[in-house]
Amino acid sequence: MSCRRPRCAGRPQQRVLMKNVFSCLISALALVGIAHAGELKPARHADFPRYTYALTWQPGFCSTGGGCLPGQSHEVKIGLHGLWASEPQSLIDQNVPVRQWWAQGCSSFPHVTMVPALPDALQQQLRQFMPQLQDDLQLHEYVKHAQCFGFPAQQFFATALSMRQAAADSGFGHYLLEQAGQTRSREDLQDAFAKTFGTDQRRSLQLQCGKDAQGRNVLTQFWFTLQADKLAAFPAAESFVNTPDGEYEDSCAQPFLLPDW
Repeated sequence: MSCRRPRCAGRPQQRVLMKNVFSCLISALALVGIAHAGELKPARHADFPRYTYALTWQPGFCSTGGGCLPGQSHEVKIGLHGLWASEPQSLIDQNVPVRQWWAQGCSSFPHVTMVPALPDALQQQLRQFMPQLQDDLQLHEYVKHAQCFGFPAQQFFATALSMRQAAADSGFGHYLLEQAGQTRSREDLQDAFAKTFGTDQRRSLQLQCGKDAQGRNVLTQFWFTLQADKLAAFPAAESFVNTPDGEYEDSCAQPFLLPDW
């Protein structure tokens, strides 16, 4: 993000100038946060082994279910859904089923719901890259998947955005963009994934599909299972790990379309 002269210099009035300078400072701080995003560490309940990092294929995601709001950006195809910790060992020791953990998330622990306070620049980035839904996805992701771990909200979302950019800029991201408008199979995407990242952990990649208004089977999301202690290495090969059988949720058994906007 650059602070172009019209925005940052503004008119000569002192109050306007200070407001613009402050806005640019916040933008710069947000970018600094993204640059060091890999250092994300949970302050509580850190006894979990994996993350699921969820990205969306925006044209497919927004064409299924309730769809996205009218103001949804059509400039982005690879979007951000969330970053989800696997079930903490403390809950496993209490015999809490993994499906219950995925359904309840942070409500599994006593907590007070925290609304994340984020700089305007970071919120703008999230609006650009996250699906814009009737229910605030940004708030949902923090309340369900982040607050009980004590992740600072700004660092949590900056990490997720930084990882999205790394995925989109990778050979796998470029491959997906080249497939817009084409029909592919799970095996096609797994092959491209394994080749790009040099990994044999093919079941790290989980695909989500749904039906659009025309009844077509379309790609909506793609998820990566990552080792919790290798999050900062993403997308290096050592960060990926096969999804355990009890957690594997791939709904793209049939060939699917990667729709374009």
